[in-house]
Amino acid sequence: MPSTLCFDIGGTKIAYGIVHDDDPTHAVASGTVPAQPHDSLLAEQFDKAVGIALADAQAAGITPDRIGVGAPGIVRGPSGTILRSGPTVPGWQGTIVEDIIARHTNVPVACHNDVRVWAFGEHKYGAGRKMSGRVIYLSLGTGVGGAIVTDGELVSGTTGSAGEFSELLVADLRGFAERVENTCSGNSLARYYNVLSRDPEFSEPIAWDHPAGEDDLSLPEIMERYHAGDRLAFEVVDGNLRGFGRALAGLSFALDIDGIVIGGGVGGLGEPVLGALRAGFAQWTVDSAQRLPIVASELGKLAPLMGAAAYARAYAE
Repeated sequence: MPSTLCFDIGGTKIAYGIVHDDDPTHAVASGTVPAQPHDSLLAEQFDKAVGIALADAQAAGITPDRIGVGAPGIVRGPSGTILRSGPTVPGWQGTIVEDIIARHTNVPVACHNDVRVWAFGEHKYGAGRKMSGRVIYLSLGTGVGGAIVTDGELVSGTTGSAGEFSELLVADLRGFAERVENTCSGNSLARYYNVLSRDPEFSEPIAWDHPAGEDDLSLPEIMERYHAGDRLAFEVVDGNLRGFGRALAGLSFALDIDGIVIGGGVGGLGEPVLGALRAGFAQWTVDSAQRLPIVASELGKLAPLMGAAAYARAYAE
């Protein structure tokens, strides 16, 4: 049975697994490799991961027909050329994923940005199965990423940045205009809570690099307080996500969007996030878009590998 060797390259780990064509939502022979251990760059670790994954596949009696990869940064697919990457993955910019894989095997390769790959799989096998037309996919996690799928195809553009919503300006809970990544990522929600709990009268914008406090709480700890009735936890999550919902209302009207799918660790918090997004969207959208669905991802933790397999089946050459 034809199969795809899949990789999900992250900042802390590189996950891999085999996905058979006749079972596109499950992975076998899976494992992980550290992404950036001390004195090792991400490209070097990915090189190691490819060798380890191919050996595991061979031990399982599987010879993959193609390789699919989801990678961080602005990526030109399907070769996997890293056009731009941030400071969290030093040395990654300029890497060509296809060239690294070619050191180990000559099977066809398809690589794209990790969130784009997740969105492609989600559209084929997850929440997107119920949606047609133009759909926005948003991953709210350590950062904010996204993708746009139109009639089943990823929108790419000339620079590869289509779907990068991190620079979108939104209103935070106090009415400041901020990058959405500064307000709605997991780190940002925690930072807002910690800054305002230490100083309720803090009146300046809460910067991305605002110094952390010794007693800062993590987002899971803050969500425990949210569910216990903590007023500030509610105001931060609800207020910042409502601001994002308002921005999505404008985007949806401008781009004639048919649906929005929310994934990532923050998206996985459920109703506190989805409810606030929907409320902000409903308050500011036009009448014709009032019933536009805003739903959660359905593929779960293995979604990046499922997406990498789906992307490779469609685009590996």
